[in-house]
Amino acid sequence: MDFYVRMIIKVLERSMSAEDSNVLKKLKAGYDLTAKDRKELEELIDNL
Repeated sequence: MDFYVRMIIKVLERSMSAEDSNVLKKLKAGYDLTAKDRKELEELIDNL
């Protein structure tokens, strides 16, 4: 699973819309995402 988290981080880092996202910061820090965070992450990916 760690591989996929790293890949999501790389994609989001290269995205202009997600570069300042709190979800990206939480993923980089290794925090578990809340349901609200997961929804925000899904929206960020949908908007890529």
